[in-house]
Amino acid sequence: AMLSKRCGHGAAVLPENQGVLVVGGYNNDEEFLSSTELFNFDTEKFSPGPEMASKRDNCAAVVLEDGRVVVVGGTANGEDIWSTTEVLSPSSNTWSPGPNMTSPRAGCAALPLSSSRILIIGGETFSDETYLSTTEVIDLASGTSTPG
Repeated sequence: AMLSKRCGHGAAVLPENQGVLVVGGYNNDEEFLSSTELFNFDTEKFSPGPEMASKRDNCAAVVLEDGRVVVVGGTANGEDIWSTTEVLSPSSNTWSPGPNMTSPRAGCAALPLSSSRILIIGGETFSDETYLSTTEVIDLASGTSTPG
């Protein structure tokens, strides 16, 4: 079982059989979470992971070729949507800010395009309940995001 009850979280399979990183979400106490957990394939147990800078529910997580994990978008209160991203460095096991997306998004999908580029697909803006058909590409190398 996970260490925390959560829904609306992101998850990403880490390279080289390192496990699965579960990020953020929302719990039964109506709290938005910045905590993370790591599922170990060998022990089939969860352990605490590094705390994100922001609480994020309905976020997306993606792993790049070099092992960095990028978490995008989400919400921390069910109303305001984040356009921010966070990047987990595998060498330091710490989060740092990544490039902002061009549009705030929650419930979107994220897919790696290359070693530093990520495709962000769809999502929603809770404030006016608009579902998005738009995409954008985040480039970690240049620190930019452009409409797709």
